Amino acid sequence: MAAPPTATPVSDLHKSAFWIYGVTAMVMREPLGIVLHHASTAGWANSAVRVEALRCLVVLALMSRQFLAAGIYFDRVFLQTNAATRFPRRSYPLDFLAGMGQLLLVVGAATLVGLTTANFDSLAALILLWEPLWLAAAMILRHSTVREIAPGAAYNAAILAACAGIRAVSGESFAYGALIVLTGIQMVRLVPTYDSSQAP
Repeated sequence: MAAPPTATPVSDLHKSAFWIYGVTAMVMREPLGIVLHHASTAGWANSAVRVEALRCLVVLALMSRQFLAAGIYFDRVFLQTNAATRFPRRSYPLDFLAGMGQLLLVVGAATLVGLTTANFDSLAALILLWEPLWLAAAMILRHSTVREIAPGAAYNAAILAACAGIRAVSGESFAYGALIVLTGIQMVRLVPTYDSSQAP
């Protein structure tokens, strides 16, 4: 009689999923409320409502990408059994504060969805620059985690450059759309990385 198959252990990223859902719901409550309230009074044909809706999607895309990337990073660098051997020079406090700082910037952007100033764009740019700054700190400290941070930092810098160019030529709505699409592509590219790290 064959032995029953052993259950695959649940990863820490999976265990965190419902906590992440709760944080996302709390962060998105205000921008969603702004968009839906404005749409109910001005209608979806209003250009300001459409910009607010795009900004809301930008916040959701940036936050989703950060949760996915952070989950993969901390799993590979701190939680896997061979992590200490693969990354002998690492700093949990630096990495934790870098992730927390980026999340707080996203939360800040969520509060600016309804404003007509350029503050939202400036904060979105800072969010995309945050990972290159984290990479610079890791390089200065000679951490062995540089190779894990570098791909995401380079991609975020490329997104920022592309969206800045699009905004200058075609306006903010097209730039927001490009940011959402490019961030979505980035998340799709992260999925195989996560799947490979969870393979038995």
